[in-house]
Amino acid sequence: MAKTVTRVAIGAALLGAAVFGALITNFGTAQPQKTLSVADEDAVRAIVREYIRENPQEIIEALDAFAAQERGRAVANTKTAARDALPLLLSDAGGYSVGASKEAASVAVIEFFDYHCGYCKRGSGFVQQLTKTDPAVKVVFIELPILREESDLAARYALAARDQGKYADLHFAFMNASGVLTKDRIRTIAREAGLDVAAIEKRQDEASIAAIIDANREMAETLGVGGTPSFIVASLDGEFLEVIPGLSEEGVTSAIAAAKKSTGKSGASLNTQP
Repeated sequence: MAKTVTRVAIGAALLGAAVFGALITNFGTAQPQKTLSVADEDAVRAIVREYIRENPQEIIEALDAFAAQERGRAVANTKTAARDALPLLLSDAGGYSVGASKEAASVAVIEFFDYHCGYCKRGSGFVQQLTKTDPAVKVVFIELPILREESDLAARYALAARDQGKYADLHFAFMNASGVLTKDRIRTIAREAGLDVAAIEKRQDEASIAAIIDANREMAETLGVGGTPSFIVASLDGEFLEVIPGLSEEGVTSAIAAAKKSTGKSGASLNTQP
């Protein structure tokens, strides 16, 4: 609560300063032949300061409206960039796709995640159900380790597990694990998930695995994905695409339903699975 109040206070102060400057500038430019004196500037500042003091809620509402506008603009930009990048996102190049019937799927749920993200862990049960219950949906996992150094290590192990057909097993084992995923814990979890640990350790250390993670980070930056989890729900014919920042099971479910309704209108398909 204290942090929120502090942020609002700082924001209000900044906005107030901007208002001072704008009013003074406008006043001066409205009278081309006249320059405001120091006394005039002080008078304008006093008027604005008094208005802000008497109407603090308007400053807070303005800040909230501006923040909402910026969030909307960011989502719109991500949506445009994601539509352009959709074939690459669906290609499994940056992660792995799982589904009850991947070849028959008409909708993709693309998730950017980090193995140390609490919200990713909280939503993992919901995501796992999506991979099992609906043959029309496939889930594409995009490794985006941004929270800890150990996240990068876990991501490399998960990507290496693709060779053994155990990506999903290791992914959900990591998601179900609490605490920091140290190398020793990762090895133990991988062994318990049925992986050949020696083979996976050799594979995860290859430059090609690190290159995938670097490419994922670049992709996230291009898309404007700044946090995890972030979801993109798209129909595989390209007719529908929605961006859901953060964990919103209702938002993902609603987007899946909308994608199903739109699918088939274009007759094309972006499903890159063989």
